Amino acid sequence: MVLSKLLGRSATRRPAREGASNALPPTPLDGGTLSCQVHDEADRPLPEATVTVVNRLNQQVASGSTDGYGFFLATVQPGTHKVSITAGGYQRTGTRAEVRTNRHTAIGSVRLKRDPESALPDPGVWTFDQDHTEIRFVAQHIGMSKIHGAFRELEGRVTVREPFERSKVEVSIDAASIDTGVRMRDDHLRSADFLDVTNHPRLYFHSDRLTQLRGDRWSVGGQLTLRGRSSPVQLDTTYLGTRSWNGTRTACHCTTELRREDYSVNWQQLLSKGIGVVGPTVRVELDVQAVLEE
Repeated sequence: MVLSKLLGRSATRRPAREGASNALPPTPLDGGTLSCQVHDEADRPLPEATVTVVNRLNQQVASGSTDGYGFFLATVQPGTHKVSITAGGYQRTGTRAEVRTNRHTAIGSVRLKRDPESALPDPGVWTFDQDHTEIRFVAQHIGMSKIHGAFRELEGRVTVREPFERSKVEVSIDAASIDTGVRMRDDHLRSADFLDVTNHPRLYFHSDRLTQLRGDRWSVGGQLTLRGRSSPVQLDTTYLGTRSWNGTRTACHCTTELRREDYSVNWQQLLSKGIGVVGPTVRVELDVQAVLEE
């Protein structure tokens, strides 16, 4: 992080040029360092872009992600290298760099262009395709292993508006469809100790804001209602574009983490060392495909 700030200050004083070098310890005597800063189409630093460096023999010699300031730095063998940069929602771009022994080669600023295939879905109502949509979860068991499960029955739709940030997401999940592969455990999860499906047969999610973070990354905020209690949830969402197959489809991948206490799911047994049988949080993943209603 400190290196990123130092490089950033030097970049503001004068533009970097390919092949420009300065000592940047610690650099191996038989190698050199290579750096670049990646920006989006609005010239904002782009974190988590993937940078891959390949030598003349097409052998990968370095790979990594840009930091929070969009910087990437690697130590490689001297010679001519191809540098490829990719990020979700953007077109791949590449350049060449000549790395010299015990020297620093600064490629400078690289601006990525938006990928036309990542265009947002058209306005309208997009209904979840239940055959190609999954909601999975992972919970910790006795502080050692992880229990994996899923909800098998759900309904949902996305009402796309302009601008896209005004769109709405609505999801309804059949609580009794929970499935971890063990009947006794599933029956317990359906009981009043956990989901209480007799009194609260469904879980509901309603979005209240969509925020684009960068490229194909979005934050979907809303309220999840479970056991009759509602609590704010943030879905970290990767937009996967649109395709034509049995209709016009769009897709996304979402993750979030839920705290059981937020929904009064407080059942617990403790081991002799005070370790809970069930962990306090549950990791949730969603893979969604939705079809545009004609």
